[in-house]
Amino acid sequence: RSNSLAFQVIGENIANAVTPGFKAADTRFVDILSTSEANKFESLGGVRPTVQNFISNQGILQQTQSALDVAINGNGFFVTNTEFDRSGEFQLSRAGQFGVTVNESDEAYITDPSGNYLLGWEADATGAVSATTSVNSLVPIRIDPGSAQFDPIATTTATLNAVLPAGAATGTVRSASIPVIDPTGVEHGVTLQFTKNALTNTWDLAFSSSTGTVTSGGAATLTFDATGTLVSPTTQSVTLDFGAGGATTVAFDLTGLEELGGAFTVVGFSQNGIPNGTLQSVSFDEDGILSGLFSNGQTRALYKIPLASVDNPNAMALRNGTHFAITERSGDIELLEADLTDFGSFVPTSLEQSTADIATEFNKLIVTQQSYSSAVQAYTVVDEMVAVATQLKR
Repeated sequence: RSNSLAFQVIGENIANAVTPGFKAADTRFVDILSTSEANKFESLGGVRPTVQNFISNQGILQQTQSALDVAINGNGFFVTNTEFDRSGEFQLSRAGQFGVTVNESDEAYITDPSGNYLLGWEADATGAVSATTSVNSLVPIRIDPGSAQFDPIATTTATLNAVLPAGAATGTVRSASIPVIDPTGVEHGVTLQFTKNALTNTWDLAFSSSTGTVTSGGAATLTFDATGTLVSPTTQSVTLDFGAGGATTVAFDLTGLEELGGAFTVVGFSQNGIPNGTLQSVSFDEDGILSGLFSNGQTRALYKIPLASVDNPNAMALRNGTHFAITERSGDIELLEADLTDFGSFVPTSLEQSTADIATEFNKLIVTQQSYSSAVQAYTVVDEMVAVATQLKR
């Protein structure tokens, strides 16, 4: 029976030699001794097998192409739960080959190869994470487009770099348009119209928008010096009302305007507003932060996964080759942040390979086979001796 258990352990190791995050086990044999009533004589009562799991062993890390694959370099585990609402068992794992599970409400959550939900700390709307020490504070990680939105930021500053023609005739009109984001995240075009004034090195500037109303700061007179450098005004604050989109005041930086020979040229422009954004894709970094890329080109932290630690990882209870549950001997789960400890670190787009080695397992298989054969032969000899003794008695 002891050798049969050893065969089973070796078989599981070989079967999981290419399973990411699998931790190989081994069989240990303990002699059973019994003593007489006088405690003077000991007799061998056989052997008792025990399975020893080497959960703390580090596997080789291998690069992959999946944005959801994560490996752990050093100590620590991922925290998972068998149920979406965390009513199941909290299980620790090193299997970072994550995928997506979609529920009946079309909500997508990150799950591991066993179907367990990966848990993490959720970030707020600004991307800030408040880490806690309790596993009950962790939540399943949702990554469908409806799970996160990037809130709009209204434009408050804008810059235009352009060259006005120094030899233009009085009344010459040139214009440029700059996009401006209203408080609801909608983009509008604001036109800057330049009209050559009769005074030397002077242009009249007017602001307008086809989708909004300029309520203040809509006009200014630009004065340039003999070298074409703008003298005044260098900035102009313009209040724009977009109706249902709300109003915003934009400080236009005009220092990029020049009056030079040649044609009117718009060199470039910028503004600090950000439109609405829906979640497009996600990726992990080395700190365990899951960031989202939004349709407006912005990125923001969505979740942060912790490194889970226990005092005696090899004493955890085996749930399968890649998942483990805490026991009294292992100690409770402690949550750590990878960027605040040297206990372990995350390696994005990588997987930790199985710690089972095929060559080693086949060597153990040969030894176990020899032991099994010897035990069978011994049992056969004893059986023959009993048979002979029985015949002699007759």
